[in-house]
Amino acid sequence: MVTLGYNHADWILRYWINGYTSFSTSQKEQIHLEVDNYLRWHRKNALPGYIAFLQDVDATVNRESGMTVADVMRLRAESGRLYQLTMEPMIRPAAHILSTLDRDQITELAYTLAERSRKQRQKMLDGSDQEMLNDRAERHVELVEKMVGNLSSAQEKAITEMSLHIPFASRAYIEQREAKQASLIALLRDKAGEDRIAALFRQWLVTPETSRTPQQQQAIAAYENAMNEMTVRIAATLTTRQKQHLSEEIASYIDDFRKLNSKVETASIK
Repeated sequence: MVTLGYNHADWILRYWINGYTSFSTSQKEQIHLEVDNYLRWHRKNALPGYIAFLQDVDATVNRESGMTVADVMRLRAESGRLYQLTMEPMIRPAAHILSTLDRDQITELAYTLAERSRKQRQKMLDGSDQEMLNDRAERHVELVEKMVGNLSSAQEKAITEMSLHIPFASRAYIEQREAKQASLIALLRDKAGEDRIAALFRQWLVTPETSRTPQQQQAIAAYENAMNEMTVRIAATLTTRQKQHLSEEIASYIDDFRKLNSKVETASIK
């Protein structure tokens, strides 16, 4: 499934990008070119890092002494580094395309962003506080089960209880993203230019905390710290079979990434 999705990523990315506003023919041609360039770069430069990260995760989960909060923090930091590595090459091409939008295209883009935000608010923030916590707990159980296989009723109950006591930060994340989007639309309407748009994207990518209010930063930090603790506690409850299942899932991803990366190396030799 990873290979299938990756082999169609050019079409998927173009479809996703074109869904934001009505690009002109020349803009679509530029998007097509940039997507192709990006995917070639990604196969060659990003996939090896993903493989090393997954190997690190597997070794940490299966270590005899068990996983610690320091381990989770280290893996989180490496995940963030890989995210920056993955997104950085998109910044300048995206800024260039966005700097060419006319007034009608900007208006359509603002509407699209607002609609997507409204739908996410409806999905993530609909209902009472307890209902939102219950929904999040269900998602946590589903995520763990997807990674390690079937959970026992005791494990499901334990994960649910842990999740229910973790601070709720979805509102802070959504509010921060909406503020970022408003800043972007303001720059586009002011015809700020490619450099300022790229600088805004780079700030979001490298130092996202600087765009948070003190309240948002406090909520997100509390959530992430609690998730670190929860991850360690869940790892401690995994059975040998569940760890094996996780290792098999990781091995499958690694195998797919290696095959995709090898295609680039083979093509380079030819």
